[in-house]
Amino acid sequence: MARIHIAETLLTSVLTSALLLAPPALPARADAVTDWNAVAINATAVPPNSILQSRVLAIVHGAIYDAVQAVGQKSAAYDAAAIAAAAHGVLLRLAPAQRPMLDDALNTALAKLADGQSKTDGIRVGEQIAEKLVALRGKDHSDAKITFTPKAGPALYQLTPPGLLPAILPQWGGVTPFVLRSKVGLELKGPPAITSAEFARDFDEVKSLGARNSTTRTADQTAAAIFWVVQTGVPWFAAARAQSAVKGLSIAENARLFALLSMATADSQIVGFEEKYRRPHWRPITAIRAAAGLNIPALKGDPNWEPLLVTPPHPEYPSAHATFSGAAEAILRTYFGSDDVNVSVAFPAPFGVTRTYRKFSEITEEVDNARVWGGIHFRSADQDGSAVGRKIGDMVMRDFGKPPGN
Repeated sequence: MARIHIAETLLTSVLTSALLLAPPALPARADAVTDWNAVAINATAVPPNSILQSRVLAIVHGAIYDAVQAVGQKSAAYDAAAIAAAAHGVLLRLAPAQRPMLDDALNTALAKLADGQSKTDGIRVGEQIAEKLVALRGKDHSDAKITFTPKAGPALYQLTPPGLLPAILPQWGGVTPFVLRSKVGLELKGPPAITSAEFARDFDEVKSLGARNSTTRTADQTAAAIFWVVQTGVPWFAAARAQSAVKGLSIAENARLFALLSMATADSQIVGFEEKYRRPHWRPITAIRAAAGLNIPALKGDPNWEPLLVTPPHPEYPSAHATFSGAAEAILRTYFGSDDVNVSVAFPAPFGVTRTYRKFSEITEEVDNARVWGGIHFRSADQDGSAVGRKIGDMVMRDFGKPPGN
């Protein structure tokens, strides 16, 4: 039976040195890893949000990485079968409604491989890893039952129109991280005081640029805001796949890259949501509508103000999209040793808004802007979110990014 590295260490720090510091094994072109990344993205597109999706992707790519390490250099068929079975096994357990699509993807992947012992053994190893990893990760507190009741008062989060939906995922800050050994150094300063000049600037900016009927927002800014309704991982993993193809990464290199990327970004959401519910900050729609009654001269309220986008049902600070993006940027810039990328992404595919990026940092910058242009975040929540996300990515690459001997 193959060793299951992740299963042995998951609850303390999923990617130990045995997992991420192992040297690349197979020189073959990496198709299976990126193929299954795309399958996983599609399988988790509906109904989970970006936060739930980030956890699933981290488990999928942890299983893929461990499958690659378990089979070593036995054969390409062994490796590809193990990857397919590991990814399929995780997704089938975490996205069971997508079984027809997942089974089709598995059958397509396996049909490319010659029948024989290598294929059979690879499937068995992948299935074992998926089963064990999902079972262990089931103890990560992601399903903890926590009730959050908003409190009244200036600057405090209130349920937002039009749906006034309950705040989601109040337990997420307590989820067991995948790779972060400590949250020391990841503390956020918190949103600016509502009487400060910084908050007044944030307030005026989103009130003007983020309004549904804004006369100051450009057409391109509107397109960017609408595009970034997309689940945060979709453009970022597309960028990773694009740069992987340019660099011609091997299966082992891709397995390692996507494990790093998925787990760092998943941890960014845990850190962000811990802060969201520790200091639940109001959304722009609440602040702008309430400002007239606050007696703060710098804040000119509008009781009828509407954002361009529907406000997500959770506290405002920090931005989850920005936190994810900062972590992704740091991982990809460091892994590839460059900020350069060339990727275009359409959302909704294939005929929606298309955005093209030449730098990883351009993606983060646009996220920071787009959440303001959409009327759902203050600038400080975006900038502080992307900054702490970069710290998370830097920590992960510092602790796990270098192979032995470097």
